[in-house]
Amino acid sequence: MAQTKIRERLATFAQVLEYMDGPQAVLLDRTPDYKIVAVAIQRNDYKQPFFGAGISLGQWEKYRRGFVDLRFLFVHPQHKEWYLFDLQAAKNKLVSLTPVEKDQFAEENYIPEHGFFSYDHSEPIKATETDGLATQKYNTDGIWDLPDFTQFYHKVTDLYAFSLSLKKYVSPTVSVDLKRKIKESFSGHPLRGGSSYGNLYSGLLSVQSLGDRLSVGRLRYASPGEIDVKGRLDVFAEVAAALAQFSDNYDAIKDRYNTLYNFLQKNKLLKMDVEKFEDKGSISDYILKESNEFSKALMIEDAKLIYELTDKNSLKFAKVLLAHFRRLDGYFMFFAEGRVKDPQTIDS
Repeated sequence: MAQTKIRERLATFAQVLEYMDGPQAVLLDRTPDYKIVAVAIQRNDYKQPFFGAGISLGQWEKYRRGFVDLRFLFVHPQHKEWYLFDLQAAKNKLVSLTPVEKDQFAEENYIPEHGFFSYDHSEPIKATETDGLATQKYNTDGIWDLPDFTQFYHKVTDLYAFSLSLKKYVSPTVSVDLKRKIKESFSGHPLRGGSSYGNLYSGLLSVQSLGDRLSVGRLRYASPGEIDVKGRLDVFAEVAAALAQFSDNYDAIKDRYNTLYNFLQKNKLLKMDVEKFEDKGSISDYILKESNEFSKALMIEDAKLIYELTDKNSLKFAKVLLAHFRRLDGYFMFFAEGRVKDPQTIDS
């Protein structure tokens, strides 16, 4: 009986992560969402032996940003596969992989101990698809408690996720599935108040890749203090422009907010489930007109897109704009109170 030929498993050498008298930790690529992180081991049957684990792109992003250590990747790899390979036998950066089990011997002799993070690497991590990130530095003053930092960061995060989601939805490089999830975040909540709005922003944040999300770089509690966050340069620029517009035209924007809010309150629409709203007639027309005027005051260039993402439901559209105002207003107040200085953006 003829034997079935086993397909050779290959990966492409990406970079050295740790070097000490030779490579000690390396990264390989199999597919865009399949990477192998590997460490040098002792084996007599290989000239340059390595033991590796198959991890996802998301896990690699968590590691490179310092959320997990190297041991975690070996113990809990997304693809649940481990390999041996001889790095010296690589040809044209192609590495031949031999699947193995993660047994007790491997855990005791191959897998690194806890406490080695990406910032411990001797070699810098090469650029990835998350290029275009920047660091935004906020200088703080006055007295801050931990809840103040939390509130400020939540406002920044919500505004960032809102802008990023709109950019991704119109991007030709974003998958149909991700665009569907973004639309569901805008249209899939009753928006009766409270947690419904929180779920909207949580949904927008959850559909973003880890490499796109906002992350805290440095936090210094002294007065004056400092908050550093890392994210996409283009989104930082858009949030900065929105803040400038808000600051220059605050009274006019607040008047527009009050007009729309008071109308919804008077007609008992603030706590109404948006799916139960009869989106036709004079009330609907008025809400849509006021919402469009409100979006112009806020200088939201993507107002038409937001309307489409809310299923062209005028009440849903209005409530999303009101929620966006409240987050922008909360963000702005930290500056108006003198507690945060104008942010400085440093291109990474």
